[in-house]
Amino acid sequence: MNEALLGHSFPPMAAFSPPPRLRPYNSAPPLTEEEIAHALSKFSSSAPDPDGIPYLTWKWVNAINGSSLPQYRSRLVSLGYNPASLKVANRVVLDKPGKPSYYSPSSVRIIVLLRTVSKILERIVAARLLLGACSRGLIHPNQCGSLPRLSTYDTCLTLMNNVKTLQRPGLKVSSLFLDIKAGFDNVDNPTLARILREGGIPPYLLSWVAFFLGERSCRLVFQDA
Repeated sequence: MNEALLGHSFPPMAAFSPPPRLRPYNSAPPLTEEEIAHALSKFSSSAPDPDGIPYLTWKWVNAINGSSLPQYRSRLVSLGYNPASLKVANRVVLDKPGKPSYYSPSSVRIIVLLRTVSKILERIVAARLLLGACSRGLIHPNQCGSLPRLSTYDTCLTLMNNVKTLQRPGLKVSSLFLDIKAGFDNVDNPTLARILREGGIPPYLLSWVAFFLGERSCRLVFQDA
């Protein structure tokens, strides 16, 4: 079962080739207290991470000393570096009820617990990537998911508008819906890097994304074992 779950969660990917040495990117803006506060505001109470540190702890730290977290993480951003120590996850394996057998990945549900301090940094980098992608036209105009002030409701309105626009001249309209399984689990690092590079994303973000996708590891947790 261990091998089946690991093969399901970590499909074969291109080998990760880190740069020969780390160097600071002068174009990388330092983290700000506003970015930290905004990222923390998006996290609610949740299970502690592999270190046992909940988000509430970081909110307390930020409330007591708002400059500590930006100073603590700005160096990683300026180097475009995400260390392997922040990429260790606990994957808690929970049995789905009523399954005839529990020797297949489809018979269990997995909850991934990542280091909370890493998730704060990831949210900030994601916000910077989103801003860069929007300003450079890398996002399709009909994209609504994971974008601020847009939701499923906007997707439905867009679809309805397209359907009615085509129906007015008497055309027949049909829709095709695809459920892409495990898309994020199969992101190809070199392909993503090429798209971001050609789109003009800053080099420090390219480097950080490359490190983020490489050298990840996890521990499978079965009933606390």
